[in-house]
Amino acid sequence: MSEAQAINYRGRKAARAGSEQRRKAILEASLRIVVKEGVRGVRHRAVAKEANVPLSATTYYFKDISDLIADTFALFVEKVMSDLVVPIYKHVGDFLEHNRDQVKTDPVFANQVIDSLTQMIVAFIKVEVTEQRDQMLAEQAFKHECLRDEGLRAIAQTYFDHLLSEMVELCRQIEVDDPEIAGELLMATMFRIEHEGLLVPPDQFDEVKATKMIRQLLQSFSPVPYQQA
Repeated sequence: MSEAQAINYRGRKAARAGSEQRRKAILEASLRIVVKEGVRGVRHRAVAKEANVPLSATTYYFKDISDLIADTFALFVEKVMSDLVVPIYKHVGDFLEHNRDQVKTDPVFANQVIDSLTQMIVAFIKVEVTEQRDQMLAEQAFKHECLRDEGLRAIAQTYFDHLLSEMVELCRQIEVDDPEIAGELLMATMFRIEHEGLLVPPDQFDEVKATKMIRQLLQSFSPVPYQQA
């Protein structure tokens, strides 16, 4: 599937490997604070304490809080894309590509693919809201902050554009008539399920409801009439 767009960092660039490690440690500390306290908890002194570095180190790399928050969001986007989003959509894309010809010629098999695709997507969401919960909490915090801070919106747009491109490509591979709109609907539904999953303890994630929602949506997209086995 599609390649991620480059994320631009704002803060001072590190000239040496050791400096880059310290800079990244500061951003990772800032990200932990976002998870625990929200974006408003990010302050130079708090981040320096969390990262176990001198206060002067945070102000050296990031001249103001806006740059620190923006680069924390940029790090978050890179981590989520490389560790979670790209691998799962590559897996889904490979699965669809491998079964493309049979889907076109065998309606029964096409229905089975919808079930398999549903299971993959729901399994992905379940991992997000149970095992990768901190990342999802950070995403929610950044989404909210983007409403306040115009400086974060370009990063957010890159992030959401990439997520949408993956959804659209998925819909294109299952030969949806309007993959752009279908991708928007799929992304919105996944966001809804993720949000509901974060409102309850991890062990209360409603996998049955999530499966019904995703399956019904994919059925509505499919040019092949769905018949449950």
